[in-house]
Amino acid sequence: MSPRRSWSTATSPSPMSTCASTCMKSRSASCAGSSNGSVPCCPITASDPTTRACRGTIAGATSRKNSRGKSERECHRRGGSMREFLRTALAAALAVVVGASSAQAQKDKDMLVVGASLFTDSIAPTGGAYITLSLCYQTWEPLVARDSDDKLVPALAEKWEAISPTHWRFFLRKGVKWHDGTPFTAADVKFTIDYVIDPKQVYARKTRIAGVTGAEVVDDYTVDIKTASPAPLLLRGLADIPIESKAHTEKVGQAEAHKKPMGTGPWKYVSWVAGDRYDLAANEDYWGGAPAMKKLRIRAIPEGATRVASLVAGETDIIEEIPVDLLPSVEKRRNLKIDAVESSVSLVHTFDTRKPPFNDVRVRLALDYAIDKQALLKQMLGGYGSVLDGQLVTKATFGYNPNLKSRPYDPAKAKALLAEAGFPKGFENKINTLSGRYLSDVDIANAVAGMMTAVGVKTSVNVVEGGVWSQLDRSREQGPMYQVGWFSVGDADFNTVWYTEASKRNYWTNAEFDRLWLEARSTMDEAARLKAYNRMMEIMHEELPSIFLLGLPRISGRNEKVSGWQPSRDSLLRLHKVSVKP
Repeated sequence: MSPRRSWSTATSPSPMSTCASTCMKSRSASCAGSSNGSVPCCPITASDPTTRACRGTIAGATSRKNSRGKSERECHRRGGSMREFLRTALAAALAVVVGASSAQAQKDKDMLVVGASLFTDSIAPTGGAYITLSLCYQTWEPLVARDSDDKLVPALAEKWEAISPTHWRFFLRKGVKWHDGTPFTAADVKFTIDYVIDPKQVYARKTRIAGVTGAEVVDDYTVDIKTASPAPLLLRGLADIPIESKAHTEKVGQAEAHKKPMGTGPWKYVSWVAGDRYDLAANEDYWGGAPAMKKLRIRAIPEGATRVASLVAGETDIIEEIPVDLLPSVEKRRNLKIDAVESSVSLVHTFDTRKPPFNDVRVRLALDYAIDKQALLKQMLGGYGSVLDGQLVTKATFGYNPNLKSRPYDPAKAKALLAEAGFPKGFENKINTLSGRYLSDVDIANAVAGMMTAVGVKTSVNVVEGGVWSQLDRSREQGPMYQVGWFSVGDADFNTVWYTEASKRNYWTNAEFDRLWLEARSTMDEAARLKAYNRMMEIMHEELPSIFLLGLPRISGRNEKVSGWQPSRDSLLRLHKVSVKP
């Protein structure tokens, strides 16, 4: 990933470059809305061509309000820029946080405090969200883990071997203890695997080890896991399965065991307040060495401005996901540092290719040429992250095809393709998106909408609530286009599965693609798998079921007294070795 990149416009300046410099720095809530509630994203006169190019609308959105009574979505809906909103919100948050801090006792010097951008209402390992897994892995551990660079490393299993393509043997660490002092053994592994694969149990990440038929105890420190067919992704799947204590769970019951975790990990459960905070204490007997700090608190701070304010005020030591527009507020303070890494998330705009006009590949290609992706990277992500190379995965993902490149920004070609497809005057379009799920997500959607509008495809943006989004996703009715980010977790299988008929959530179908996907996940030959993935990327590049936009960064902030911290590609919090100088 590059740091802030130098950037220059193409021979034909994009609406994004003009809109970003003119509109995004000076927009105000004075824009007059249209009769249907839609508003231009720029406060320039409606007759101005830049305004017409930059238009995007937000419909049907509601959101939690901040302390000044204006939500981020309301700001968008009324035409104000997210930058303006965030700066105002930061000033308000700083006043509140600093004022509160002055009245509170000094921060506990033995406690590491992390401000999380996403939180959850449960710390049970059965949940599917990655923030849930991140919280789980403070107390529980998997057999095999991923490090911050998505590389597989030993965890509760110190080594393993494939006895056959369908038979794996894991050799467990000796001397590992549960938090109650009892020994960790192969019986715990069998208990967990049997629970996860039980069809009667609801376990969101069950699909990560799909094909596993069971686990067999060889001895106290050796366990075999068998699969119905060759499973090249088994190790990566096991990295998402926390191992639970058989004896403890049978003693207190599954529900209680999931409310108050008792694991083998570096941190011990102290208390949990859903949607607010998670308090933990150091496991001094941890097999990997005691944590650097005595206490850990993970706070839920979903609003970006409030997270930044908490870091500035010294209430938090580390915060996740700094909004791009607030980076200067952190950069200008000598006692604060910014850490960034390209994540494993690919941000794309997906078409419903089942229906006109996006069942015509020429229309899809036209909109790909209409988007200035370098401008998005510069203006929306501050130069952090990357432009996807005309494919679904980033360079760090197994399956990346080095022969593919992103299509250049070419609005003239976009208009020509639209005319060739029978749309010389364009058509109306809508992009669905979540708000706050991905870095700068709504701003990116608005910018893309402006670029599409500039070539004649009048595009609006619809911010959808999480619950409604899930319903639309399951029913495959997200509308003509929607914005989504796909995690790769190091292997292209985890992205590409959503484009197969097997997912039951696909909008595009290609028989060769589906066949290659099955081949890649059922052979142990890595060269054959890579070849299959590379061809799959070629098919997607040619048929374009989605516009492949950006490899998103993870941008975190920390106090300069913090050491041992590194943001991870997979968004998991790894805090065992993080320390804070007094």
